[in-house]
Amino acid sequence: MSTNKQKAQEEVRKNIINLFEIDKLPEEKREETIARIGKIIFQTVLVRVLPLLEEKDLAEYNKLMTDGAAPDAVLDFFFEKVPLFLEIVAEETENFRRESAEILRRIN
Repeated sequence: MSTNKQKAQEEVRKNIINLFEIDKLPEEKREETIARIGKIIFQTVLVRVLPLLEEKDLAEYNKLMTDGAAPDAVLDFFFEKVPLFLEIVAEETENFRRESAEILRRIN
């Protein structure tokens, strides 16, 4: 994986930690929480990026999924094929944070 992609992935991770104040959780809950939030956000990112792919790229994505590609390989694929991928991830992270805050506000 390229250094730029590693930096971008680390930036996404830091954004999740900062936006959701995960650093305030007990250490044993941090990674689990990051993984769970990341999975939810990635699902919404997929809804946005898959329609942007050309047919041949969508076939390549389907092959990656069928072959059980590692998460890093899938992220590399999206960084290569979707020019605004990182921006989309940032937007969806913020959308998730806003929606979560609204739900919590309604409950309280």
